[in-house]
Amino acid sequence: MADDPVTEPATRRETFLPNGLAGFPVRSDNRVTPLVLAADMFPALERAVAAARHQVLLAFRIFDPDTRLRSPEALATGAQDWAGLIRDAVLRGVTVRLLLTDFEPIVVEDLHSGSWTTFHRLREVATGLPPEARERLEMIVAQHPGEMGWAMRQLFRLPVGFMVRRRLAALADPEKLLAARPGWWPYHRLSGGRAIYRRGPAPRLWPATHHHKFAVIDSALAIIGGIDVNERRWETRAYRHAAPKSWHDISAQVEGPAAGDAAEHFRGLWNAALPLFRETASQWMNGSDRELVLEPLDAMPVPAPLPAAIPGGEARVQMLRTLSRRRRHPFAMGPKPDIRELMAAHRRLILSAERFLYIEAQFFRHGRAAAWVVAAARRRPGLQVMIVLPQAPDDVAFDGAGDNPAHRHGEWLQARALGRLRRVLGGRLALCSLGRRATPTPEEREHGDDGATAFGSGIIYIHSKLLIADDRMALVSSANINGRSFGWDSEFGLLWHDPAGVTAFRRRLWQQLLDRDLGDDLSDAAAQWRDQAAENAVTAPDARRGFVLPYRFARVRRFGRPAWFVPDDLV
Repeated sequence: MADDPVTEPATRRETFLPNGLAGFPVRSDNRVTPLVLAADMFPALERAVAAARHQVLLAFRIFDPDTRLRSPEALATGAQDWAGLIRDAVLRGVTVRLLLTDFEPIVVEDLHSGSWTTFHRLREVATGLPPEARERLEMIVAQHPGEMGWAMRQLFRLPVGFMVRRRLAALADPEKLLAARPGWWPYHRLSGGRAIYRRGPAPRLWPATHHHKFAVIDSALAIIGGIDVNERRWETRAYRHAAPKSWHDISAQVEGPAAGDAAEHFRGLWNAALPLFRETASQWMNGSDRELVLEPLDAMPVPAPLPAAIPGGEARVQMLRTLSRRRRHPFAMGPKPDIRELMAAHRRLILSAERFLYIEAQFFRHGRAAAWVVAAARRRPGLQVMIVLPQAPDDVAFDGAGDNPAHRHGEWLQARALGRLRRVLGGRLALCSLGRRATPTPEEREHGDDGATAFGSGIIYIHSKLLIADDRMALVSSANINGRSFGWDSEFGLLWHDPAGVTAFRRRLWQQLLDRDLGDDLSDAAAQWRDQAAENAVTAPDARRGFVLPYRFARVRRFGRPAWFVPDDLV
């Protein structure tokens, strides 16, 4: 294409993004290795950490140090889990920094508790280290800066207070359980083995989070994508895990100069999170009988120069971000979008597609993204579009949260966006999902009406965030196709240009999902995806070819309900 910066002379700082948007530049001479499922990603990350010489940077939404190791290289250190692997790295002289996501402590207290449980578990590891090694292990549990405004906090004061009171009363072992819930400390006191509600200031509420999932090793290798580190995410190519552990995800390993940009991004996140981490911890301890022991934390210095080009590296890579900041308005419902490179990259890649566009997404709820696909299809009459989605959000499919108005509003947005694609693209569109080649387990049947089962089998939960255009470019990131990922949460990803590498990846991935190779002629790819999904839908699970099934659009349309009080960017 004439307007494709990949083919234009690099007369200025090169970017894949439109309208001159540029954060990190396009870097040449990288090697990109796609990682399909945790079966690829977990061993790759373990090997990288086991081989680290200087520095390991880990930034994850969920990171469980008790996750067991799989790779022979990591197990050869004598460690059995991630806590042991981190201990080994620090004892070898490697500096390890963990940027853990914190969560709004009242509404999503289970995730808040999980982050602080990880913090305390790794503090135990640090306590057992020699003093000189202890200084090489640093952790931040980072709240997003985009909290609700003062007036909104007052409006929610009573309902949130009732929620805290009810949850405190339900704690079976308050002394133990509250240790990992520092966000609750200002609102209780212990008396006779019970947690008694204590009225406090209007709770601080954080609707946005740090949603990125990436690691950087020695500033020379980065692993980036949508997958966290815990046992729930572990999945193999046989997809034998039943609900709620079925999991399909994509990551990418990048070696070369672009990995240095990932290290620089981590440095910016770390230094920005430091003051809020100290401030929040101080507020939670104020007036409480508990104390958080925070080790001294250092700001990260300017990183080393970019790593050298990889010999034979054919990939050109641009690192991309979504970042937002606090909206200083008393009625602010969420943060103010600041950097929207990932949204721009989605638009860039979709509008550049000529032959086919392949999308794997946890959500497809953004109306503008649907408009981009429609515009690309109208511009290119032969464009084939394949979109692979989970049959239902995991909170609905596996946790029975079907009455939550936020989930129903999100599905309403998705039905509206996908409905537009169905009307305009017709036979050029394939809407698919994935299902296990096994009959549902009792747990899957329990929530079957809400989406944990479909066509006689349990679903495979699609969590990946992947776009491929024309076997030419691919976008791998932590960003969903929704307003939250395009404007509110912190996200990170990469746009990868490498026709040979992208083609090989696409063929390998489709071979895994379809159990056949569609070859290079993709002029009727959407029809082939639809036909195989329809055939599998009427075939016994153990006799199916591949894992592809139709996406139940009618269920989403029935389930979705608009809620005027739920911001579109929240879901």
